[in-house]
Amino acid sequence: MKILLKLFSLKLIASILGLVYSIFQVRYFGASRTIEIYFAAQSLVYLVTSLTQSGQLAEVFLPEYHKLNIKKQDSGYDALNVVINRMMIYGSLLIFAVFIFAPFFVNILVPGFDRPDKNLATLMFRVLLPYLYLQLMNSFFITVLNAEKKFGRAELLGLTNSVVNILSLVLLFDILGIWALVVSLLLGKIIEFVFYFYQLFLNGYRYKPLLKTEGFDHQSFFQTMRSTFMYVGATQIYSFVLTASISFLPEGVFAVFKYVQNLANKISGLFVQPFLTIFFTAYSNLLHGAKAVSRTFSNNILSLINVNVITIIGSVLVGDLIIDYIWGGKKFGSEDVQLAYVFLLFNVLAILINSLGSIYRKMAVAHGMAKSLYSFWVIAQLLSAGFSYLLIRFFQTNGLFFIIPINAFLLGITSFLMYKTTADSEKFNFYNHRTLIGFGLVGMAVALKYVLPRYLQVQNLHLLNFAFFILVFLMSLYPIFSTFKVLKHEENIS
Repeated sequence: MKILLKLFSLKLIASILGLVYSIFQVRYFGASRTIEIYFAAQSLVYLVTSLTQSGQLAEVFLPEYHKLNIKKQDSGYDALNVVINRMMIYGSLLIFAVFIFAPFFVNILVPGFDRPDKNLATLMFRVLLPYLYLQLMNSFFITVLNAEKKFGRAELLGLTNSVVNILSLVLLFDILGIWALVVSLLLGKIIEFVFYFYQLFLNGYRYKPLLKTEGFDHQSFFQTMRSTFMYVGATQIYSFVLTASISFLPEGVFAVFKYVQNLANKISGLFVQPFLTIFFTAYSNLLHGAKAVSRTFSNNILSLINVNVITIIGSVLVGDLIIDYIWGGKKFGSEDVQLAYVFLLFNVLAILINSLGSIYRKMAVAHGMAKSLYSFWVIAQLLSAGFSYLLIRFFQTNGLFFIIPINAFLLGITSFLMYKTTADSEKFNFYNHRTLIGFGLVGMAVALKYVLPRYLQVQNLHLLNFAFFILVFLMSLYPIFSTFKVLKHEENIS
């Protein structure tokens, strides 16, 4: 529990600083085409980065790392060097290819943009390509640090990155304009790389130019890429179709969508990621140590439901008020605020679905089912691409609201079904009194927000808004107490 509180505290401060950064972004750029061009270039960089499959491979590497160190101490570090060196070779070839064909990719990604906007997005994309190298290595570094139970490193680094982002934007905006965001993104990633490398160095890691090492079958490990290649390709299709479809919507919709998506990522990182980070390492250790995993599984499921109940209640009752307070202004009017609020509601629903799906995904990976899992995820991503096109094509912005939770559901249900194929799979009763009370509180929050004001006809909006904030606090007491009780019980048993 102490580790969890440490992660939460660091992520809370990082999230607050990240929120400040988004406030400056909105103040400087609003929901303009300029910021949408940057978001398009940034999205394309993230898409290309995902082609390296570093995130998926890093997740698969964690059980391998544990097994290697059980056989021989520090042999996991040699395997890490082998993986990084081979990934760097692959990454170099990928960067060269996408640099040459950048205009083609930008044209596919945002076909609804004008030619000058596409040219600027292409230039930004090319300048941001070093991000790929850095993210490739960072994915494996943080996984190994978590495997060594060096929790909190990424969260501490998040604080530094947020400060760097804010200072870069504030100090460089008058000189560089939108390019200040490009500088801050690259600078933050460089600092992240240096920090992770230094932390591993302190823990005994030394870089070696290895392409193979005894005890680690790198060929078998990289064969995972064959299974994930189709998944990554399907993910790119989904992302391209989604972004391309949004580019035809009115100016500003893409910007609001990205602002809220970034905010939702911070909410997920603050409330959900600490549980998943600790759970994956603990579950992997217990599984490979032939120990019982039932208690760890059920406690994490219940804890995740509780924290999601709190975020949903808060988003429903005061989400629009908070968005108006932090983003509202001349460049982000009332219509933008209401659009962002609706996006937020659908995103927090997706966070709940995704967090539960992530539990089953991580257990499936720990059981060595990564290849099969990614194969079935191909279908989920292609279905998401189809829904993206159809919903936006026929329902415009209203269709866009549903895409994120639909994608989370398709991936989550696939992870659940794959895990259930394992022998003696764990079961969680979602109809227990704790979860039913939690979901009942969510239903009550929705009724209070949308039904009660119509009957009461409250004239004093300030009083009503104050009441909503009080209700968030009161309705969050039960899930907070329930989570604390579960974690305290687990700590006492340990």
